[in-house]
Amino acid sequence: MSEQVVVITGASSGVGRETALLLAERGATLVLAARNAEALNGLRDEVTRLGGTAHVQVTDVAEWDQVRALAEAAVTRAGRIDTWVNCAATAIYGQVHELTAEEITRAIQVILLGQVYGMKAALGRMREQGEGGIVNVASALAVQAVPLQSAYVAAKHGVLGFAESLRMELEHEGSPITVSTLLPSSINTPLFEHARSKMGVLPQPVPPIYQPRVVAEAVLHAIAHPQSQMVVGGGGKMLEMVHRLAPRSAATALLRVGKVVRKQRTDRTDDNVDNLLTPSTGPGAVDGAFGRRAKSTSLYTSCWSNIPTGSGPCSPAVPWRPQR
Repeated sequence: MSEQVVVITGASSGVGRETALLLAERGATLVLAARNAEALNGLRDEVTRLGGTAHVQVTDVAEWDQVRALAEAAVTRAGRIDTWVNCAATAIYGQVHELTAEEITRAIQVILLGQVYGMKAALGRMREQGEGGIVNVASALAVQAVPLQSAYVAAKHGVLGFAESLRMELEHEGSPITVSTLLPSSINTPLFEHARSKMGVLPQPVPPIYQPRVVAEAVLHAIAHPQSQMVVGGGGKMLEMVHRLAPRSAATALLRVGKVVRKQRTDRTDDNVDNLLTPSTGPGAVDGAFGRRAKSTSLYTSCWSNIPTGSGPCSPAVPWRPQR
């Protein structure tokens, strides 16, 4: 089997970066996209050291021309696009009345349109090839909303809806192109340090929290075994079940029992540094600041979704076999 060519947006940190490292260990050719050039160049060196091949393309996914150029660069440099992984995201924490129209617009552009543009750019190339796969990293909040993250929640709902419409169109025409959407639980990534906060303090993920590797392993599983939707982490599955079984009372239960507003606030004063309008700086990182509270495995994901992580009781190590 020839090596896979994978485009990853949001590759500078978090799930995107960890996905790149796992794929590098399997000899993949990667096209890495984000706004932070320093982080991308450092990741390229890591990918090379691990045995993969990497090309860097500084990209703002909120701009269609840049995403289209990313697809063109991938084909020019690597010859094809086997898989396109949408990971780029940003976040704003605060009540709706505290957000400006500019902030809401920018968040929707990055989180929703960034993935929509990625799907469209990939689709054009894959239709020419006659095959390919798209993997979207959405969120469990695409199913069940929470307060203080209105723009993020709205955008992730949109990603899920757009992806499902595209998947149905491809199925209708008998296309071999696949679309998979992951719905992760709270993940310990630098997203929270890079988020814009209106709360006066830095935000934090709602527990239970999982390490980025849990989602990255799910991305590899979706590349090899495409599926329309996959919840990653038992916490996300609980949210999905509450919404499905008792949608009218889900929000009330979250606010009363989960105290989700309080759980999204740290006791650390906000540093007023975020990546909403300008890129993050520095070398980039996979993990965020909540490693001590984060789970390195998900029993639900490895057992129920049968993801071969090699680290869980239900998932013995199995070679990665991407479909072509």
